[in-house]
Amino acid sequence: MKWNATIYVILTLLAGLFLSYFVLYTPIPNTDDESVFNTRIATEHIARIAQDQHSVYDPANHEDVRVYLRDQLIAYLGAENVQEMDYDRSLVTLDDGDDELTYDIHNLLGVIEGDSPTGILLVGHYDSRGHIGRTGELGESYGAADDGYAIATMLEIARLYADRDLENSIYILMTDAEETGLYGAQMAAQEDFVDDIALVINIEARGVKGPVYMFETSTPNDKVVEFYANVELPVSYSLATAVYTVMPNSTDFTEFLAVDKPGLNFAVLNGLQYYHTPFDNYTNINQSSIEHYGMQIVPLVEEFATNSDYSGVDSFEGESDKVFFTLFANVFVHYGEGFAQVLHIVLFLTIIGFTAWLFVKKELKAKSFLIAGVLIDVALIAAVVLGNVVGRLVAFFSKVPFNMTYVRTMHGDVPTLLTLIAIAGGLFWWYRAKADDKKPSILLWGAIINLFLALVTGFVLSGASFLFLIVGLTGLIVVVFDRFVANPIARRIIYALLMVLNIIIVVPILFSLYLALTIGGLLALGAILVFYLSVLIPLVDLQLEL
Repeated sequence: MKWNATIYVILTLLAGLFLSYFVLYTPIPNTDDESVFNTRIATEHIARIAQDQHSVYDPANHEDVRVYLRDQLIAYLGAENVQEMDYDRSLVTLDDGDDELTYDIHNLLGVIEGDSPTGILLVGHYDSRGHIGRTGELGESYGAADDGYAIATMLEIARLYADRDLENSIYILMTDAEETGLYGAQMAAQEDFVDDIALVINIEARGVKGPVYMFETSTPNDKVVEFYANVELPVSYSLATAVYTVMPNSTDFTEFLAVDKPGLNFAVLNGLQYYHTPFDNYTNINQSSIEHYGMQIVPLVEEFATNSDYSGVDSFEGESDKVFFTLFANVFVHYGEGFAQVLHIVLFLTIIGFTAWLFVKKELKAKSFLIAGVLIDVALIAAVVLGNVVGRLVAFFSKVPFNMTYVRTMHGDVPTLLTLIAIAGGLFWWYRAKADDKKPSILLWGAIINLFLALVTGFVLSGASFLFLIVGLTGLIVVVFDRFVANPIARRIIYALLMVLNIIIVVPILFSLYLALTIGGLLALGAILVFYLSVLIPLVDLQLEL
């Protein structure tokens, strides 16, 4: 091993890790300029509504918050543009097993009229969590983030757009009883004004800090994803929608999807330990995250409200789904699933053809090739088992139930990081010390497996396909370069760029999936890491040998 090669590889890895930090960058809060989204004003609203717990089970505080929000909407929009939408509890459709309601529903609707009644609907709930939910939750939240972030964002938009001349209308809906059954959204979705809604933006929080993810879309989503590309500092992965379908969560957005309204759903995810607990209070809010809500949602409101192209209520009715992901800060990649499927087929056939050619040239030995495939399978199984064991142990010692999509614990961060480091370090040591003549076959298998997974997910779960496409394509490029490109400088440059590209993809995704799934999903994180390492470890080894 040459020291200059080692230093070069270390610097490349550090550069990738450093750059990956900025993929999920959140902005510096604007607390001065009141002509744009102002975090200081937004947090003043949060301070007011989060003074006390205000769930539907705290009727006096709940009513105090409702009146404050009504008065704020009236001050911004005028009384003629604010509607109190009250529903008797008997009108609500309860889920099977739900207790009879002991409270009525009180929504607030503010309208900023444009030349067209067709509008964008902003939705957030004003009730806080008032009872114990899943194990590990304390209940009795002050609702500063969930859903004070939404309320503050909507009030800021009301302030900014109240006196603007607009092409299309803006509807601001503050719903009641989201925490107990989405009842406010259920009732609102049946109202006549919904017929004029072209797009729904739901605003939520499942933590208190970190980047704001656009984590759910309506389907087909090609039009709404193209629209989302207008935001500043987009953070979104088409993988997220697939993950969200297995989460034990629903939001007000669910009720509008049920009446076939296209839209987008936003939330912060970091800080789960504060979610639905008394620690969701004003002292724990994060101004950078609040600013990030504004930087993503305000541009969407601006584009919609000022562009007559969206005056048709069917403007966002899609035809197909898109694959999309945040590559870097303000770099959002999106492409159609049809294109993705063709690309997957072409690349998979290419790697299979290249493998067959290597066999014909007798540059691959069948025994070493088959053993390499088995070894990757063994590594995958070991990583999954280790992740599952660690997750269950953390849940056990935290005295909470284990679930692969939700473990309510404050003690998952360090075990997760150490487990992933152990997987990466162990595989790197084994590869360098034990792989011997199987090294070319392991790299080839890494490319084959990932491109195969991209192909399969492209048909059954297209949003996840990019996760395997990027590393699979990397493997294909590397095996071709290793065979046909002799210039060490060219190889070194290409290998370094590919290494950085994969790091800035996989590190933020692993972190984001951890936030979404908690340590219960560690087995899935371990599996994804092995898929990437099946290509990246051979790539590092090739650089060390240059």
